[in-house]
Amino acid sequence: MGAALRAGDGARLVVDEVLPPRWPDLTFLTSPAWLEMMGDRPPGRGHYFRLVRDGVTLAATTGYLIEDPDCYESFNLHELMWRDPPVFPDQRRPPGEAPERSLCFPFLAIVQPGYDAGVVGPGGPSPERVGDLLAAVTAWAREAGAVCAAVLYAAGPALCSALSASPAWSRIPGTVRSVLDVPRGGFDEYVARLPKTSRQKVRWDLRDLARAGVRTAPAPADVPGAAEIRLRMNLVGKYGGYSTPETEWSRLERLTSLFPPQRLRLFHSRSAGDELLAFSLFIRYGEQWHVFWCGFDYENPACRRTYFDVMFYTPVRAAREEGVRTIDYGLGYERSKKWRGCHGARRDIWVTDLRGGLTPWIERAARRDDPP
Repeated sequence: MGAALRAGDGARLVVDEVLPPRWPDLTFLTSPAWLEMMGDRPPGRGHYFRLVRDGVTLAATTGYLIEDPDCYESFNLHELMWRDPPVFPDQRRPPGEAPERSLCFPFLAIVQPGYDAGVVGPGGPSPERVGDLLAAVTAWAREAGAVCAAVLYAAGPALCSALSASPAWSRIPGTVRSVLDVPRGGFDEYVARLPKTSRQKVRWDLRDLARAGVRTAPAPADVPGAAEIRLRMNLVGKYGGYSTPETEWSRLERLTSLFPPQRLRLFHSRSAGDELLAFSLFIRYGEQWHVFWCGFDYENPACRRTYFDVMFYTPVRAAREEGVRTIDYGLGYERSKKWRGCHGARRDIWVTDLRGGLTPWIERAARRDDPP
């Protein structure tokens, strides 16, 4: 067990640097398997925070003490608050001035890998209990040397209510998470719900794929390997990401060791000559699917139009057959996701100054107009 600090009301804050036993398994992005697999993805030192009373975890979340001012943009508080153009296309433009980057570091990022910040506990912790956890965690962060704390991509009504109720926290408009509700009527209802122009695009996509002899279908979930890694690296390179084949292999090995095949859904798009053109990989959690990986053979002309088939059309068909209710497509609400049936769930950023030097900058950033 990690360090324990008194948190009031007979509770104490327990802080671990490795995933503790009996961690609450209530949401996918806070689940033990996901945290064990992806806990090293965010930069900085990871910590597991639990508010405990009489041996019972009342509320829990994760955080990272981030010291590198040049860390990846989606975890970089300075970038998220003041970069122009913004990190996410749907973010509000920042105010004209920004503090020196070094003034924001080190900071505590309260976040889970997968770009969400949730708090879990028995029966769903109340906003008051979440507020107790936040107060204890920020006191710990101050003692650990953080200049501020930030809840990145706040998720869940209890957390958002607790943040809104506290004058110590300021909300910075963030982005949205794209979620698709799987229609009970299957693929036909899915298409019927789309805007008229989107319905036409779906028909064109499927017509052109059929003419080219391209077919997309489920594949055995225990077989992803070198071919998927190659297409995955194509995607990473196209969008300027950072990774290596060795890193992706390691993550794949962890995935298949932590998630049995019955929780994985793999889809392949193949050419008329049986070449692998594209793939998508989803993880099932309850009645939800979460996109984990995808990849494409951009050099093959037959790859054209496979994106939406392997990411939306064929998965929607399979999800309905399996009783899946929602598919989580992650952060961002680009036009392509919106036009293919996703809705956007708000994921804002909340910041509290722990040393006093950032308060004027935070207040100025928080005065921006509310997001739509």
